[in-house]
Amino acid sequence: MAYLTKSDSPGCVDFDNLIVDYAEDDLSTHDKVKDIARLYPLRPMSNLIALCRRGQLRVKSSDSNFEFREGEVFICPPNVDFDDINFSDDFECRILCISDHLIQGVLRNKADVWHHAVYINQPNIFSISAVSQEEFKHYYTLIRSKLTNHDDALPKEILLSVVRAFLLELCHYLEGTRNIDRGQKLSQGKLLFNKFISLLSSSDVKRQPITVYASELAITPKYLTMLCLKYSNKTASEWVAQYTMEEIRFYLKSSNLSIKEISAKLGFSNMSHFGSYVRKRLGRSPSEYRHGKS
Repeated sequence: MAYLTKSDSPGCVDFDNLIVDYAEDDLSTHDKVKDIARLYPLRPMSNLIALCRRGQLRVKSSDSNFEFREGEVFICPPNVDFDDINFSDDFECRILCISDHLIQGVLRNKADVWHHAVYINQPNIFSISAVSQEEFKHYYTLIRSKLTNHDDALPKEILLSVVRAFLLELCHYLEGTRNIDRGQKLSQGKLLFNKFISLLSSSDVKRQPITVYASELAITPKYLTMLCLKYSNKTASEWVAQYTMEEIRFYLKSSNLSIKEISAKLGFSNMSHFGSYVRKRLGRSPSEYRHGKS
């Protein structure tokens, strides 16, 4: 199995005043056809991005049946399970698995584009031009090379800058498919889930009770969580926690705000509560995380 990864030491990327930490399982590459079935169900928080280079793949499940053909990109969110996967003898593809944390941290203001496209349009399959296919191949090769043949003296931000460029290219295509989808009628449930993600991504203070978001959508908290589970396999609370943690990481690593100011900006009642929240999820105090202490 072509499962390639970084060293155990964390790295960070700094571009446009943005720093992203990444860990062991945030990024991997796969190019062995026989191992595709082993990727399902995807490990939690991992997104699959695949380009079909040759042949075709047929997938069946209780909810959907589809084919993935040459020249198409297939994007799949975490925690998806398919009943049956079959591929032609000549099938060839390249796959990147990228964690939700890394995608959201790298994309930031484009993360809602990703979430709308990936979670609402399942399965998300679209064709790309021959030129774009070659670019995908080059991105894949470069990312794999940086993962396996990196020089310890080489800044880690180089790898993540390549990942960011690749994801921005994908978002360009996803925004195009999103514009097409706007002309189609979405179910009420999908519309509400879309609105929840938009509310969450645009809120200055993301860590709010689910009742606040549900009230904005004129639905009950229970129904909001049911919709989130249906379309993303994550609860509304898990979505809020995910966005909150990326805000915390961003402000601790890339801003000059004091920890007290960050705590207040993100809606925590006091520094003690903020410190406990960060330590529980990152295993370090805000100060230790900011200064890279383990």
